[in-house]
Amino acid sequence: MIPLLVFTSDKYLPALRPFAYLFNRYWSAAQTVTVVGFAEPEFELPSNFQFHSLGDVRHYPINHWSNAVMDYLEVRTDISHFIFMLEDYWVTRPVNISAIKMLYDYALQFRNVLKIDTGTDRLYAGGMKDYNHCGYLDLVLSDYNSPYHMSLMAGIFNKELLLRFMLRNESPWDLEIYGTSRLATARDEVLVLGTRNFPLRHTLAHRGGDIGKTNTSELDPFDVDALTHLGYLPY
Repeated sequence: MIPLLVFTSDKYLPALRPFAYLFNRYWSAAQTVTVVGFAEPEFELPSNFQFHSLGDVRHYPINHWSNAVMDYLEVRTDISHFIFMLEDYWVTRPVNISAIKMLYDYALQFRNVLKIDTGTDRLYAGGMKDYNHCGYLDLVLSDYNSPYHMSLMAGIFNKELLLRFMLRNESPWDLEIYGTSRLATARDEVLVLGTRNFPLRHTLAHRGGDIGKTNTSELDPFDVDALTHLGYLPY
């Protein structure tokens, strides 16, 4: 089973219910999901979801967000690679699970790959070029000078390389911006890849981190109705 980690915080816990519903609908209820957060949610998550608390959220203000990620990853000695997601990365279409597995195996083989983007983030980044292939999947190479080369959009990450370019006391936006500059120093030594096939389609439910605005424009209307009927929307 591929380790799949979803990071959240107390403020964004309500987004977990739509996340879980859409994940199990479009990915698989057989895939184990580890949610890493702080306060336990007051609602029940599906049986394939497990919640890991890092303690009091007050110890991890948003400008120290990277501390929470690093504190968790540094003790997970049982994993070398994992899929990274946030609680508002809501899956919008059926996931090509076999393609995800192929990319995961590719990342295990080529240890100089920090990330394989599973969506379209690196595909549409400036300076992108065709790189290689993984089975029937066409790989693209992210230019180290491109904006958000250290993007946190959903992808398969090499834990060791990610920790190498992370710093403590950074927000997620700091990591994407300043981490891009740090990662650029490695140039062609450490790679960030994507695919032309993007096996995972997800929306960003809260643009700019605004919990007060929920973007459902990319969801199937059926899903919006179902989530509303379940009481998951609006929060």
